[in-house]
Amino acid sequence: MSEAFANAIGRRYLKETRYTRASLGEPRLAYPRADAFKQYPHAATRVPVPLPKEPPAADLWEILAKRRSLRQYQDRYLTQNELAALVWATQGVTLASRSYLLRTAPSAGALYPVETYLAVQRVEDMEPGIWHLNLPDFSLELLESRDTRQPLVQACLGQRFMGEAAVDFIWTGILNRAMWKYRERAIRYIFLDAGHICQNLMLAATALGMGCCPVGAFFDEEVESLVDVDGVEEVALYLASVGPLA
Repeated sequence: MSEAFANAIGRRYLKETRYTRASLGEPRLAYPRADAFKQYPHAATRVPVPLPKEPPAADLWEILAKRRSLRQYQDRYLTQNELAALVWATQGVTLASRSYLLRTAPSAGALYPVETYLAVQRVEDMEPGIWHLNLPDFSLELLESRDTRQPLVQACLGQRFMGEAAVDFIWTGILNRAMWKYRERAIRYIFLDAGHICQNLMLAATALGMGCCPVGAFFDEEVESLVDVDGVEEVALYLASVGPLA
């Protein structure tokens, strides 16, 4: 391998964050600990996300075999119960233990640095716009009423299905929620956490007879602008579209 490849930023990051018997990484920086939960106290509209009512029976092995990235959706509204099932699958609280809210998806050190935002486009009795999942209340809070379809398509490199979905999930990472403990290696874990969450969404969508497609190709600043985060302490990680199958 050429020296240029060996010193490329991705390979350097992996090399410099390796754990060895001699070292678990250099404690060069002491990162501050970020708050465990992000909330918007001035959000005017909140919608509770209850446990799914009578979710459909599904065979795990069949769902795993059927899961695909699907991009063609019906032009119909999701019910709030369908949306609740999808949201609960991604970050549903399964156990409250001391200061931890353990969830449906695993997280390194139970630190849960990933935040969930939704670009709602067609959900019954919910305004189109950007919503945020409030974990302590397990509710969705409206951050901005707007039509997000074209901005999402443009931010995701022209992928039109992002504007045709009933709802798009947007995941960000609050870096210091994990870096205070795991320092530079935390970046590996944050992306792993986002992957666990997205797989839960895909399996839930499949069980509900919906299509879901994860998206990692996007203009970071444009996605961050959509959910109004700074791109420094909180950064865009991953997106996924969901809608009834065409």
